Amino acid sequence: MRVAGLLTAVQCMRMLMHMPTKNIYVADGDQGLFEDAAELAGSMSAAVTAGLRLYVAQRTKDKERTQMSQIEADVQEGPIVTTKRFTGRKLLRYELRNGMRVTKIRVYLTARNQLAVHTRNDPDWSRLSSPDENNPIWEDEQTWSTNWWETAERTLRVFPGIDSAAKELPTEVVDAIRAALAEPGIEDLDI
Repeated sequence: MRVAGLLTAVQCMRMLMHMPTKNIYVADGDQGLFEDAAELAGSMSAAVTAGLRLYVAQRTKDKERTQMSQIEADVQEGPIVTTKRFTGRKLLRYELRNGMRVTKIRVYLTARNQLAVHTRNDPDWSRLSSPDENNPIWEDEQTWSTNWWETAERTLRVFPGIDSAAKELPTEVVDAIRAALAEPGIEDLDI
């Protein structure tokens, strides 16, 4: 009898849930899109939820890509090499070859919208790699100089903008910076 009384109580219990409703206003031109989405997803609610998940995932990914991060650059001041740290994002990497040397330039956009230009002058090791055993570069006196094998320069210069950088950097580097600044940080391809 006691069991029968519990069953009666359970059978009489009803679950009442209150779900909040949200109104979405749709332009007349988009009505067909919403109808197709609701049909494909099984309901309007499922379609909107799936769309919002995709939107949030994409925006989160975009934010992570364009987010500034900690940058470390080695700088040589006389015989002392120190590491400079700042917050920024890389805009470009550029290389200028000059004889047996290569100048590697990395340009960053800083958290304060300035341009940080890290320059490093190294031996151009690619000049030494040749499928030809009789590479004429090995006969060059500079190749055997101990100074040639060393990094000659490591600097970090900060410019308030592209105009001040244009006064001190090579034209091709300034053109590359301008192009990098004109492009969006992320380009979505429909491929």
